[in-house]
Amino acid sequence: MRWWGRCLGTAVRHAALEQARKRLALVLVLFFVPLWLTLAYQVLPSDPVRFFLRAADQRVALGANTVSQLSGGLHSLALIVGFMMFLAASRSAEFDHRMVLAGYPRICLLLARSTVLLLTAALTASYATAWVCFFYRPERLDVMAAAFMVGALTYGGVGILLAALLRSELAGMFAVIMLSFIDLTLQNPVANPSADSPLLKWLPAYGAMQSSVSAVDLTHTPWRHLLLGLCWSAGLTAAGLAAFTARTSRRTITQRLLGGRATRPRARQIALRLLHPVRTYVYRQAGIHDTTVITGYEICRRLMHRSGPVEAALTKLLPGRLRPLFWAMYGYGRHIDDLSDTQHLDRQERVERVSRFSELLEADLRAGHSEDPLRAAFVHAVWTWDLPSDGVTALNAVYRQDAKGQSAITTWDDWYTYWRTLTFPFGVRRLMALLTTPGLAFTPDDAQALRVWTDALNLIDVLRDLREDAAEGFVKLPAAVLDEHDVSPEALAHGRADGRYADMVHAMTAKARQWLAQAATAGAQHPPMAAALQTVIDLHLLELDRIDRKPHALLQRRSRANPVRFHLTLARGRLRTARAWHRHTQTTATTPATIHLPHPAEGHHDTARTTPPLPPVPHPSGVQPPQLPAHLVPRHVALIMDGNGRWATHRGQPRTAGHKAGQLAVRDVIYGALEIGLPHLSLYSLSSENWARPAAEIQAILRLVRDGLVMETEEVWRRDVQLRWSGLPEGLPPDLVHALRETEHLTRHRTGLTVNMCINYGGHSEITQAARELARQVAAGTIQPDDITPRHLAAHLHHPDLPDVDLLIRTGGEQRTSNFLPWQSTYAELVFLDTLWPDTDRTHLWQAIDTYTRRDRRFGTTPSPPTNPDEQALTG
Repeated sequence: MRWWGRCLGTAVRHAALEQARKRLALVLVLFFVPLWLTLAYQVLPSDPVRFFLRAADQRVALGANTVSQLSGGLHSLALIVGFMMFLAASRSAEFDHRMVLAGYPRICLLLARSTVLLLTAALTASYATAWVCFFYRPERLDVMAAAFMVGALTYGGVGILLAALLRSELAGMFAVIMLSFIDLTLQNPVANPSADSPLLKWLPAYGAMQSSVSAVDLTHTPWRHLLLGLCWSAGLTAAGLAAFTARTSRRTITQRLLGGRATRPRARQIALRLLHPVRTYVYRQAGIHDTTVITGYEICRRLMHRSGPVEAALTKLLPGRLRPLFWAMYGYGRHIDDLSDTQHLDRQERVERVSRFSELLEADLRAGHSEDPLRAAFVHAVWTWDLPSDGVTALNAVYRQDAKGQSAITTWDDWYTYWRTLTFPFGVRRLMALLTTPGLAFTPDDAQALRVWTDALNLIDVLRDLREDAAEGFVKLPAAVLDEHDVSPEALAHGRADGRYADMVHAMTAKARQWLAQAATAGAQHPPMAAALQTVIDLHLLELDRIDRKPHALLQRRSRANPVRFHLTLARGRLRTARAWHRHTQTTATTPATIHLPHPAEGHHDTARTTPPLPPVPHPSGVQPPQLPAHLVPRHVALIMDGNGRWATHRGQPRTAGHKAGQLAVRDVIYGALEIGLPHLSLYSLSSENWARPAAEIQAILRLVRDGLVMETEEVWRRDVQLRWSGLPEGLPPDLVHALRETEHLTRHRTGLTVNMCINYGGHSEITQAARELARQVAAGTIQPDDITPRHLAAHLHHPDLPDVDLLIRTGGEQRTSNFLPWQSTYAELVFLDTLWPDTDRTHLWQAIDTYTRRDRRFGTTPSPPTNPDEQALTG
């Protein structure tokens, strides 16, 4: 019993100290309560207000300022005590959970929470009552103090209950404000002439409000209404403590709800639904139902919140369906970083743990599933969102180097290499594609801006962890920066600032600000993501302001921005982002899916209908195509135009010059296709993998493509050529998408050569898109899985009416197909040319077609007898 008493005393002492540390709450109590009471009494008129007071069962007349002062006093106590208890219960849940697991009596924690609530309510109620006496002397001072205390207890219970339902401090504060505002405004006869309505007796603060008003002029004690207020406070406090108990031991409460026969995964799933309905909705929206995977995502989410406040806020600005993806990425990176930095293990053990985790993860990625929850979530994210996993191997190698203590950052180039390997190993371009929806697009400039933002994010994270990294022996700033400012890592490890430490911190924050300014230009064609990114940048700037004001604080603890400004900025940003998504949704809901092309203006004519097509421009040498029987000419030739960059490099020119020369080759090959009578020609202009190239090169390619689509200036469109476009619009500039659609529309009647221009095309993406459409039809019940044939899938490709590829040609000396038309090229004949694309012309196309005519295409059957003994199959 004595031990139990000591436990209770310790719990009460810690809970009281926790409340005493809330400086903002103490300031509000000391200044906000008297300010509210004074303004309500002095500003409002003293004209009498007549209303029916049910606590006295009679009509009374009190000054408007007196009634509003009592209502305002109760409101201020409700706000302050409610939010104080919300913060206390919310922030201590994890600590209390560990105490219970360590054997600490749960009843001690509950009694401590109740005791602190009683203490807080009593002190604040006494303080408010004393200020009321400053203006007038109530008839029943004890009743007024009791009424104020009952109101404070009621909303203290509300705060504890909300702590179990809400995780955001801003959300808790908003909920307490709105509940108390509605409650006490409706009961104020100055604001509500119907304040004597019998329906109001069901409001939580009804008993407290009736008792406080009766204490002004009446001498009797309103026991019934005080008891009603106590019942509300006791009920809400009990519900809050029960929820608090659930938060400190979710497994225990789940087993009690389900009984001993419930399986653990099922228990976890029901616990999540009971205790976190918002995140359950997020998982349903993302189509995640496996309990092991959900457990892994929850682990990753907590690890991401540990990374920093901005990282935790980032996911709140994203669509709900993508939040688990970011949880998995950040959680995986944080987990393997922790493995490489575990200080209680020696270096060899850290290397072995990182290597073992990396090997298991790579095996799970190949298998598509995992038994470990964290790895299961990561594998699920990679498979579900079709993430390229190539960067995982490089990322794991960097963390192995960290574990060995062999990582070194000497210059800024080393810094960029180190951090860009660790940040978004799946590529910024893939993330941009996931965030693209019809009507919203990213540009190559946006990709560069997002990379610059990740640099700023990483630099701020380095500043946050400056002392911690130094203690681990690896300061993640360039050594040149430390040397320039005479700062030694040993001093940082011991929390000392030597040399020009403050100048170094200010130089780094200035660099981060410069990067953030560059990143703020992203999202010109994507308003929701522009709003989200601007919010994240504003949050970063708050952090940088705090670091600039107190650079030496980094050597004591991780820097945090002012929490009030931080959460207000986040709330405004979430509102802006939600409005941007809402406007986009309304626009796309009212806009047809097809793109409306402009009607030809007066004087503009459709060359396909009004002007006979011109013949192809002859080859400069006058060479003519070979005379081939029509049945030997392939129906569909696909061209991989490789070698532009190498062509320019060999001549000492920029790569963009090679692409410009390659455009001339495209024109000549199209003329050659017209001359030989080729029906279909597919050109691999820009693959979905090419976005990893430098932004300047991508811009040059897109500019050349856009210029080549202008009907008035591009001479190809004066011939009998029809354009088709294969590829995805996501990521392409809207004006280029419009130009492609318009040229398709204007050339739709041409019957000579069909040029299938593959821009932002990937074979895997095309097949995946077709499979998704079939999956939707199966889910809708319009087709059975066993009825699906290859024809069903082919019907959902970009252009199902295009014939399969008969001949695939690649220039530049490489011998691979590079994800180009894989479904259509299953039986294509392959010809590989050593000639770089800008040096290619129509004669190379004719030679390849001639080679094709000499091939024996068997399509899986036995060889046909040769018609000519001297005829030999040529290989390209």
